[in-house]
Amino acid sequence: MTGIYVSTGAFRGGRLVEMAEACEALGVGMELSSGVPWHAGLDAEIGEIAGRKGQLLVHNYFPPPEKPFVLNLASRDMETLERSMDHVRAAIDLSARCGALFYSVHSGFAMDLKAEDLGKPEAQARMRKVPYAQAYGMFREAVQFLSTFAKTRGVRLLIENNVITREQVDGESPLLMTEPEEIAGFLRELNTPNLGLLLDVGHAKVAAGALGFESRRFFEELAPWIGAVHLSDNDGLRDNNRPFGDDAWFGKYLPGGVPLVIEVYGIGIDGVAAMVHVLKRWAGEEK
Repeated sequence: MTGIYVSTGAFRGGRLVEMAEACEALGVGMELSSGVPWHAGLDAEIGEIAGRKGQLLVHNYFPPPEKPFVLNLASRDMETLERSMDHVRAAIDLSARCGALFYSVHSGFAMDLKAEDLGKPEAQARMRKVPYAQAYGMFREAVQFLSTFAKTRGVRLLIENNVITREQVDGESPLLMTEPEEIAGFLRELNTPNLGLLLDVGHAKVAAGALGFESRRFFEELAPWIGAVHLSDNDGLRDNNRPFGDDAWFGKYLPGGVPLVIEVYGIGIDGVAAMVHVLKRWAGEEK
């Protein structure tokens, strides 16, 4: 079936090589992502697993820096933007080193976030917004440059759709790439095969509820650009990366031929195995 990967956020700590071995035992790959804090030996751990060609993906804020910052490719703060660009270039190089076909990164924010503001929509709703057109222009320029850079490394660049909650729907959006029409327009504008979409179904469910449309529109209207899918479920109000079952809303819409990444947090190896079995049942490989 299509390649299945598991986010490092699914595990309850441990060394990267142990996580990679657990994924290998299940016959799936691993996405280097959340749940891995910076520590002095992290580079050595990455070196231990980097040779697992075709079994690894790199996502967004990985590897985490020693000094935290908000990765925002739409930032008007030049120091933040420069750190973000440097991080993404390094992550693309790591993707090439690992033999990954793509690197995925979050869409930009039209507000000046600090690290402690992430994952707090109520606090973000009270923050001063950056004019949307200004943030969009910064993001477009950054993504255009990074897509070209990624192509020189033999890596595709995927942009992940942002999540927006009901509290944040007030005038101009403080988040970029939250609805299908906006995302399709952005990708058409840049018009390069090396750029695509990482569709996060958890983000799609919350955003659709907040903005008042059907979640399935993400699959229907963005099909030409979907290069991978992040899989998790939630209550439609908050993106909290919960497990999904056989009746998950997105199961019947998953496109064929693209990597599927289980992004359910803190479930451990048994929980990961349960999610893998759901995907295999959808593919008709298990009953």
